[in-house]
Amino acid sequence: MDPYERSWVRLPLEGADNVRDLGGYPTANGGQTLFHRFLRSDGLSMLTARDERFLYDYGVRAVIDLRDPSEVANDPDKPIARNVVHANIPLLEFNIAEMDQPGGFDPASVPMDQMYRMILENYEGVRACFRFIAEAPEGCVLFHCAVGKDRTGVLAMLLLSLAGVDKWDIVANYVQTRPNLMRSPMWYAQWEDPDLRRWRPILDSAAEVIEKTYDVMDQVHDGVESFLLECGVPDEDVAAVRRRLIEE
Repeated sequence: MDPYERSWVRLPLEGADNVRDLGGYPTANGGQTLFHRFLRSDGLSMLTARDERFLYDYGVRAVIDLRDPSEVANDPDKPIARNVVHANIPLLEFNIAEMDQPGGFDPASVPMDQMYRMILENYEGVRACFRFIAEAPEGCVLFHCAVGKDRTGVLAMLLLSLAGVDKWDIVANYVQTRPNLMRSPMWYAQWEDPDLRRWRPILDSAAEVIEKTYDVMDQVHDGVESFLLECGVPDEDVAAVRRRLIEE
């Protein structure tokens, strides 16, 4: 069996550390989420030629870049292949990479769960993501932001919830980001730098952040399907995305 034919938890890429399949999670109906249908990822700007071939052979046929347009301009994705469709659908209205610049957000003043609520409140962005996924070619959809944690984490939460994955598996999926990113010497150095300790909430993938976000979706919005209805996602798009996630 060739490496790209396997079902990986974390893909063995050279130019990205946090590329993970959403397959293999138990669902409420006794099934499991399907492999080779969705990948969550950090940025794609450092992909090698081998990585690009691996992702294409793995089945990637569509990419959603969840970053702000200024982030995209500063650090554009490497194209995986000519026939892979691509969309830039921002889920936040500011550049996270510039949060430490004058006029940017102070990490101490904006709790991460509050930022995640801002992502949930971007109904237009959520609706656009689900429409793109529903209309994407057959194959695997890869979605990413800068490091594959915040915007990517919220979209992964919505997708796994729609598949019937429970809260604690969704939390487990989210917290894996920090161990993955610690493989990067640069990321590890930032984490250990005493001058950057105030940035640890931004660098971390703490369980309570996604727990609180899940609870907002579940309790305030009465679950993922009601939330998607509020966002204006048509029933046919919800059904099409669910079919990609699980066999019904």
